[in-house]
Amino acid sequence: MNKLRTRIKEKRDQLPSENVDQLGEAIFRNILASNILKDKKRIAIYYSVNNEVTTVQIIKHLWTKNKELFLPIIKSNQLMFGPYKSGDHLNNNKFGIPEPVTKTEDLITADILDLVIVPLVAFDSNCNRLGMGGGYYDRALAFKQTSSETRSPLLIGLAYELQKVNALEINSWDIPMDGIISETKTYLS
Repeated sequence: MNKLRTRIKEKRDQLPSENVDQLGEAIFRNILASNILKDKKRIAIYYSVNNEVTTVQIIKHLWTKNKELFLPIIKSNQLMFGPYKSGDHLNNNKFGIPEPVTKTEDLITADILDLVIVPLVAFDSNCNRLGMGGGYYDRALAFKQTSSETRSPLLIGLAYELQKVNALEINSWDIPMDGIISETKTYLS
């Protein structure tokens, strides 16, 4: 898996910035067309870095729709989510990922969110996701494997088609996405 992760990250990192912008715009249009944002109030989204699918336009759009936004925060080796409003200051965590500066008591867990937009390195057509390898999202979303509650959040990955692989090797702790949106297609599990 590490070889695959490295290979796909290298392909993604080689995208010229103008391509990243164009592909990001297409993915944003596909998000709007998919209606996944409809009726979702509390939304977690990552702040894109290193040629990941850009989320800045999505974040700005969600603010105009008065959605409650949350960004992932690593606290004591666990992934939590902190509120993120326009103008809030961000600090880079140990991985160089921007996180909102927030009080511990304001952090929430994924189970009370309506939608979690998840970064990924690779995916397959069954909406299985390969992340960066730390297992943070899988641990934070593990409740989805045992919870029969229908209110658990919708999980959507954002990716470029160049990140798609034939099939990912899945482990028992891997949490599949409910859907993955690329520049050309919306995949549903």
